[in-house]
Amino acid sequence: MPTHISIGVQTPASGSPRRTALIPASGDLRAWPLLVPLALLGGAAVATDLPLASLEPALALPACRQALRLSPDAPAALLLKGDPGLAARIGATPACQPALGALQRLESLERELQQSRLQVAAQQAQLAAEAARQETLAAELAQLRSQLGGSGVAASKPAPSALPAPGSPAPGPAPGPSPATIASSPASTPAPPSGAPTNGASSSAAAAAASPESQSGSTSAQQSGLSYTNGKGFTLQSNGASLKLWAEAKLLGFSSSRYTFNSGQPLIVSPKNPDTSYDLSAQQSMVYGAFQGPQWHGWTPGAFAIFWLQDNILAEGYQFTPVVYYGEISNGTWRFAAGQGFDVFAPRDPDTLPNGKLAASGNPGAYRPQFRLENHFKAGEGFGGALQLAAASPVTTALPDQVDLSNLQSQEIVEDNGWPNVEGRLSLGFGATKERAGGRQLRPLELGFSGVVGQLRVLDNIRALTPLTLTSDRSVISVWGAAFDGQLALGRRLGISGELYTGQGLGEYMSGILQTYNRSSNQAVPTSGGWAQLYVYLSDNLRLNLGYGIDHAQDGGAFSLLTNSTAFANLVWDVNPWLQLGLEGNYKLTTYDTFGDKDAWIVISQVMFRL
Repeated sequence: MPTHISIGVQTPASGSPRRTALIPASGDLRAWPLLVPLALLGGAAVATDLPLASLEPALALPACRQALRLSPDAPAALLLKGDPGLAARIGATPACQPALGALQRLESLERELQQSRLQVAAQQAQLAAEAARQETLAAELAQLRSQLGGSGVAASKPAPSALPAPGSPAPGPAPGPSPATIASSPASTPAPPSGAPTNGASSSAAAAAASPESQSGSTSAQQSGLSYTNGKGFTLQSNGASLKLWAEAKLLGFSSSRYTFNSGQPLIVSPKNPDTSYDLSAQQSMVYGAFQGPQWHGWTPGAFAIFWLQDNILAEGYQFTPVVYYGEISNGTWRFAAGQGFDVFAPRDPDTLPNGKLAASGNPGAYRPQFRLENHFKAGEGFGGALQLAAASPVTTALPDQVDLSNLQSQEIVEDNGWPNVEGRLSLGFGATKERAGGRQLRPLELGFSGVVGQLRVLDNIRALTPLTLTSDRSVISVWGAAFDGQLALGRRLGISGELYTGQGLGEYMSGILQTYNRSSNQAVPTSGGWAQLYVYLSDNLRLNLGYGIDHAQDGGAFSLLTNSTAFANLVWDVNPWLQLGLEGNYKLTTYDTFGDKDAWIVISQVMFRL
């Protein structure tokens, strides 16, 4: 079998990446002794005609330097300038010939590529002219029919979307956020329209890094029609507007050494006696929708929605439920949104398989109705950020709110106190945005500072005064929280991310181990915690995540939970655009005020189809 020598060549004129040429070194060339003199003469002639800079790749070969008796460490440029006769010696030396041959081949390929590009450009121009002619004929045909029939007929346009213009990117969504305290991994989910809030690791930080122009791009140039992208769903475009629909059918398997609450979303270890369990759940399957309308006076309207098969994060049954649904309008710098969205407070998430994303284990954040205002700013390519403010409902829809009317006196109801919570966040991105493994666009460093302040009203000892009148004892508790989050990219494949928080009365934000107030004193429960994660992309479609999160709660009352922690490690493999496989191991430890420490080992498997 012939062997080859790999030669890397950088062309200064084109700035193209390094290319590799394979030059036969041995094999079936039995007449090589007769070819050596011809090669030497031809190589010398080529070397004398080439500029000095183009001879530097030949001096990059250790064998070439050794044959010429040159220093192995001296810069090639200095050697060429200091010895005028070195160029001819390079051409006459067999050990230097592979690099010269690769250079000639490279220049030939560059010329062929340029000719191919010119031909493609001519074909694109011809197709565009033909499409314009078809539209003109369709309009004339409609007008003629109207004249003959005596009634107006709309012009029937051809369906150019069935054959998009060559060179144009195929329309289709990118993976997007997941519900609960969730945000899907950056490699697997599509981006919602124009700065949509995702309670995920790259949500506000990515929005802060994005340029205003990219967030308010016009869709007027889009063609009309319906198209499908494998693994990214359907895109319908018409009159400068686009509607994207896609879905994730996800099956998770949970094998646990002790019962956890709940079976399809292991958040807390049960105090029951150890008993192994195995559960399968498809509740975390998602359906997404994103709309972007035509520009109006420089503003682009849009909407975004996520549905899943679970009524709330603690429900064990199936129900098709809207998680996120809001409308927005943006000009790239300013953005207004109204509807149900992910929290502004503590939005960054770890990359776990269940979409709970360490809820009740150090990761605050849920989703709720809100009105949001954002300002995105940047100073050159090396710095950008966003300031976000929201007036939000104090009570999340991620947790159950059912009340047992037959046993009211033992019930406690949590509700708003007549005004919304105020949430805010400042996110900053440092360094130029670069493409990293998995197709992610990240700045080297992203930081976020967020907070929330509000009130809740607790009703307990509910009793009937008359058959139609109820009364109760009322308590008002103050809610506040502060959080810091960040992400550091350590090269193209490696990085760390995390979040720290503190506050009180944050059970409605999936923290404090879901405890908002002391049921004995009706006082807010102080809480603090956080999480950290190391991620490694072994390849563009295979990543490894290692992380840990912990929640602390104080003064929770009798039978309260004091700490809840989770250590996790997972491997996620995007087999192709429509199939993702995952395997994760968890160690969970829950400390109860009364029952002490309870721990569980959990193995989670995932099969997900993107539709």
